[in-house]
Amino acid sequence: MDRCVIIAGETSGDQYGSQLMSEINKISGDAVEFWGIGGKEMLNSGLNQLENIDNISVVGFSEALKKLPHMAILAKRISQFIYEVNPSYVILIDFPGFNLNVAKKIKNISPKTKINFFISPQVWAWNEKRIKSIEKYIDQMIVIFPFEEKYYNNKNINTIYVGHPFLDSWHPSDKAVLKEKLDLSLDKTVVGIFPGSRKQELKRHLPIYLKVVEKLLENNTEMQFALGLAPGFDVQEIINQYKISNIKIIKENPLGLLECCDVAIVTSGTISLQATFMITPCVVAYKLSRLSGYISRLLMKVKYISITNIIANKMILPELVQSNVNLKNLILEINKLTTDTKYYESIKNDLQSVKNIFLNKSNAINNAAKCIINEKN
Repeated sequence: MDRCVIIAGETSGDQYGSQLMSEINKISGDAVEFWGIGGKEMLNSGLNQLENIDNISVVGFSEALKKLPHMAILAKRISQFIYEVNPSYVILIDFPGFNLNVAKKIKNISPKTKINFFISPQVWAWNEKRIKSIEKYIDQMIVIFPFEEKYYNNKNINTIYVGHPFLDSWHPSDKAVLKEKLDLSLDKTVVGIFPGSRKQELKRHLPIYLKVVEKLLENNTEMQFALGLAPGFDVQEIINQYKISNIKIIKENPLGLLECCDVAIVTSGTISLQATFMITPCVVAYKLSRLSGYISRLLMKVKYISITNIIANKMILPELVQSNVNLKNLILEINKLTTDTKYYESIKNDLQSVKNIFLNKSNAINNAAKCIINEKN
């Protein structure tokens, strides 16, 4: 039986890692044994877990500094494990700060080990110096944004665009039916609130988002608010601090909420692109610590934080960053989205244009699995 070491460090990577494991085993006839770092989804797909992603997932530079000693020890342990078991496949999923360090250590002790990197670091947006590490330590880049293939190939890095996996796993539903399933109003404007999938994100974003809900509910009875959360978060104590009596908390199907809500406030990340694919207009917000925010501004090469706006090279989704994530600005943007019909429809049309860019490539996970298997052969 072949062995595969697979490493994900975030919730979205855990989901895609799980899908990739299942697809590799489907193609190989369940002939692959998986070891590595992942979360609940990858465990359910048969991962022999060497570390849980909850122990390594961080947001921002100052937060990462606190975990540096643990991460350094873990990277060394993983690379040594790979050297000892000599796996047929090594798959690194996103999480570049850790994964590129692991790749370096692997190549230093086992130069012939083939390393696949699935879901590229956004070096075209910031921290382009990582290109040198990718060129030196990664055998194959497997990317999910169409422009990335040309970007890397122009730098003589073996790269294949496979499509975006979300479009294969998600299928549109009837919004009215979804609202009924989630016990949401068919008559009111449903506003989805998505504070992030990490503890640090929740801590920074949820309080200000709840203040927005509290304020808007004072004068508006035509809105219904719903909070989309990753499983495992209990926020009722936080909500009880605000004068909010009728907010829905949805953990079982937060993506269903994103699809059926009329507008949303989302914390920047994978969810902003998911909202684009669902044609859900939203405000994209993000807050880091002061140190992390300062370093990010120094390293960023692009004008926008949302991948949707980066792809379009224009502001489609309104963005609020750092100190601009405040009560006044968030209320202003939500009111504009819910009252200016022309503005709302123009955003929906632009979102459809961005979505169309991805529609000519399907079966992303299957394509990625075949790339990995072919690279081994």
